[in-house]
Amino acid sequence: MRAHSGAFFAALILAFATGCGTGGPASGGSTSHGRQLFTSSTVYKPVGCGSCHTLADAGATGAIGPNLDHAFEAVRMQHFKESTIRNVVLDQIRYPTKGSGMPGNLVKGQDAQDVAAYVASVVGKATAVKRTGGTGKDLFASLGCQSCHTLDGTKATGPTFKALFGSKVKLANGQTVTADEAYLLESILDPDKQIVQGYQPGVMSAVIKPHQVSMANAKKLVAFIKQIR
Repeated sequence: MRAHSGAFFAALILAFATGCGTGGPASGGSTSHGRQLFTSSTVYKPVGCGSCHTLADAGATGAIGPNLDHAFEAVRMQHFKESTIRNVVLDQIRYPTKGSGMPGNLVKGQDAQDVAAYVASVVGKATAVKRTGGTGKDLFASLGCQSCHTLDGTKATGPTFKALFGSKVKLANGQTVTADEAYLLESILDPDKQIVQGYQPGVMSAVIKPHQVSMANAKKLVAFIKQIR
């Protein structure tokens, strides 16, 4: 299983936002067999899916594709049904994000169902349990902010954080505001309150629900964003 992080996270957010699936829903599956397949070199050399992905339960530390624990941490914290996560994983196996480098249908049939069942049963649990805050930079990574916001000014699903603090921001309603601490805090605590012109509502809030991030952690994120110049 291999995918480029940015594209994968964007696809993941879209999948949860729309609730859609393709190729038929996941149905059951053996988690024990799925774990064997995830770590087996018969799926992808040298050590299966773990060659490309990090997944704590499998002892996998691959860095070519996205960290699966981090990718699903937020939805795990929001108590999405395991069946929903299983369907998203199965869709990514069947139809990987275009340009990701991961072959479609790397595992098929019941094997794909088993891998999806295993990943859905464990993904994000380790990081969700451990997440108690950390620095703003830590939160930027653990909350998956990098999936939509860049730090170098390049365009992505959401506005870049480069030189954002103190800048003038034009909103979808035509209003222009200053990206001060109050604005940044509100954007984190209530993502759809003020949408930047050119971007869509419902994307961030599909993964990070309003007020899911505590005020203390939101302030840490703002402090981190202020440093991105």
